[in-house]
Amino acid sequence: MKRDRPSLFAALTVGVLVNVLLRSQSGYWPRAGAAAALVCVPLLAVVGWLFARAWDLGENPLLRCLFAALLVYTSALELLRFWHLARRLYPGAVSLAGVCLMTLLPVIYLRRVSAISQTAHVVLCLLGLATAFMLLTVLPRLHITNLQVVALTGRDYAAACREQLTMYPEYLLPALWPERGNRSFRPLYKLAAMAIWFDVGVHFMLELFYGAALPLRVDPIHAAARCGALSVFNRLESLQLILWVMAITLKLALYLYAMRRLLKPEGKKDTAVSLGSFPLYFSGILLLCAFLRKVDIDIAMQARSAVTWGFVALAGIGGAAAWLCRSVKRCC
Repeated sequence: MKRDRPSLFAALTVGVLVNVLLRSQSGYWPRAGAAAALVCVPLLAVVGWLFARAWDLGENPLLRCLFAALLVYTSALELLRFWHLARRLYPGAVSLAGVCLMTLLPVIYLRRVSAISQTAHVVLCLLGLATAFMLLTVLPRLHITNLQVVALTGRDYAAACREQLTMYPEYLLPALWPERGNRSFRPLYKLAAMAIWFDVGVHFMLELFYGAALPLRVDPIHAAARCGALSVFNRLESLQLILWVMAITLKLALYLYAMRRLLKPEGKKDTAVSLGSFPLYFSGILLLCAFLRKVDIDIAMQARSAVTWGFVALAGIGGAAAWLCRSVKRCC
């Protein structure tokens, strides 16, 4: 059973962790983030669990099409965010077409669920090693005196909650593959906890590095890595770029598999995306990226989160209505 339906939890974990590492701007102070995490972690897990229950009850062709459209839009934004980041860090070195080719072509290899699962475990290990090595390089520059002792305001806590409550599709995707019990509450809580507490830990390291200048830094993680005592990121930038490409490609493959299950629900027992789907998928993503290339990526990401929350609310209303109709029929 495990071979036929491998777990995709590692792929979901990579998806939420890479959002932290590729974020362009730090959003909150770690003290506020630690306090907000106590509320945001269970809240995100509960929302994901309720969404899965509502999806069971109120799933319909309209919701499936809306979910698929959201995943297509998110895929394009992921590519554009990586392109903007690469353009800032390597000016003139990477074009949008090059980024699309680097990340989309390997998706063909990841068209099977087993390939996604196996690659996700490898990428997760590499992300962990890269993060630990980055901490090693910046360790001499981390100073306890950089910790801020000023009193936090309600605005600081609100900023932390706003950043942590960003609704990523990874929190909703377990509703689409229940074969391995992914609709239970525990995996969702574990996923949210890993994402948010990793984010808080990264912010804590950045505060030790930058001090009061933290909110003013653009691309703080990558700027800190380049200033490391060992300067490892200056010598191994090609490996860093490859790791980023692998992580984003994995996210795109996961979204593509979810789209196939949404648009072809009769083939839920299939564990691979057909090769015939790739020309349409590639051309659609490339056109969408070209159309959105001039948008403000930070605003677009915030809007995507708001739209995702709206979709969750819509699915919840549909599930509640379906449950009410079934209850009325039983009573009659």
